[in-house]
Amino acid sequence: MKLRVSVPEGKTLYQILREKGFMKSAYCGGRGICGKCIVKVGEKEELACLLFGPFEGEVELPEENLTSRGENLSDIPVDAREGFGVAIDLGTTGVEAALFDLSTGKFIKSLKTLNFQSAFGADVVTRVELARENYDKERELLLKTLSFLLKEMGAPIREAVVVSNPVIQHFLLGLPVSGFERFPFKLEVEDEVYTTGKELGLEGFEKTTFYIPPPLKNFIGSDFLSNLLVLTQNHPDFAVADLGTNAEMGIWKEEGGFAASVPAGPAFEGVGLFSGMRAVEGAIYKIFFDGRDFRFLTIGNKEPLGICASGYFDLIYLLKSFRVLTEEGTIQTEDTPPLIAQRIREIEGERAFILHETEETLTALTQSDVRKFLLAKGAVYGALKTLLEEAGAPAELYFSGAFGSHIDKRSVKGLRLIPENFPEPIAAGNLALKGASLLLGREEEREKIKRLKEKTETIELATNKTFEKAYIEGMEF
Repeated sequence: MKLRVSVPEGKTLYQILREKGFMKSAYCGGRGICGKCIVKVGEKEELACLLFGPFEGEVELPEENLTSRGENLSDIPVDAREGFGVAIDLGTTGVEAALFDLSTGKFIKSLKTLNFQSAFGADVVTRVELARENYDKERELLLKTLSFLLKEMGAPIREAVVVSNPVIQHFLLGLPVSGFERFPFKLEVEDEVYTTGKELGLEGFEKTTFYIPPPLKNFIGSDFLSNLLVLTQNHPDFAVADLGTNAEMGIWKEEGGFAASVPAGPAFEGVGLFSGMRAVEGAIYKIFFDGRDFRFLTIGNKEPLGICASGYFDLIYLLKSFRVLTEEGTIQTEDTPPLIAQRIREIEGERAFILHETEETLTALTQSDVRKFLLAKGAVYGALKTLLEEAGAPAELYFSGAFGSHIDKRSVKGLRLIPENFPEPIAAGNLALKGASLLLGREEEREKIKRLKEKTETIELATNKTFEKAYIEGMEF
């Protein structure tokens, strides 16, 4: 995969790629020891951690290990159809797709990869800003992501359903994103879209039919409505939080609901942090203290490559409990037990806690990581509290996506991610992908998601006083 990258003076190519989410882990921390960050610049192979800025140009990353196994889904009910279909959750940071046999509704497999568009910023706000001069390149990377993942399915794709937030949807359809630059936001399309791979410009999938459900409003998209599509089947009173880079949340009561979104940043995707990675094999997802030392578990029981979001929750909660972290999130060593104090040192000019270190791997939590985490936590806490005041307490709370699959309820409560009056969260898996799979199978569900859009009211947080106050409150532990 080729990317055009700009590396400023004082930074390395490795640091920039890691910030964008294209390096799965810190490995040796960018010290030139492990030799695992090889990229190709021109015809020459280089270690990204030893390529210092200023530099601007095209670099080629190895495509191996760009995909990992996704979630196992249930078979779906289908209308009379033939061939293979794919449900796609086209996220800001991560993309997941599930393959189905449309003649039977049988689930075959699912795969995950990184959104290549991350090279132009970890969040949609940054990508919208950069699109003023880089729109064509950003869209090209998004289409490359989609084409790459579809090819990995290894089957001729007759039909696909793509759910996403509105910004990603606009990029996909080749529509201007300038309407997202300032409030009041303007969507170029608010209805469902039927198109083909040829019209989208997807090489190799020209004859594939694409169904793109309607967005809700502003930064709340069809991915959120897909969450509602799944949950409203059996749950009359609930809240749902899809905590990705663009965090979307809502409360549903019987026949109507309220929704809001916040730019939480990629911290809840495990991206943009020193040892951060998505929830794939090798990611540390569970961290605990056994009375003598810090221990951890990794996805797939593999050697640790980094830490995903649930692991960060555990680690930060433990450090808060040991008073290594102050209420404002500062890493401090005063009155710290020797066992913990010996793990604290400076990395790249800032204080950090070392979780795991070998000759090849350095896994750590830095002071700037904590800051990014608190910004994301404050935004989510503020949004949930605003929804609570508007709609009242829900009977159930569901966490959607990879984040909720591994999260420890004790860590969530201990770090005050959720305001009081909310029930304990229930991990629901990738509801956006599950909803997309239902849309793949039946016309009836496509009518239902349009009705859900009509019955859901959007709360604009940018001008909401409750959110402003709750956001600051949520920034502390």
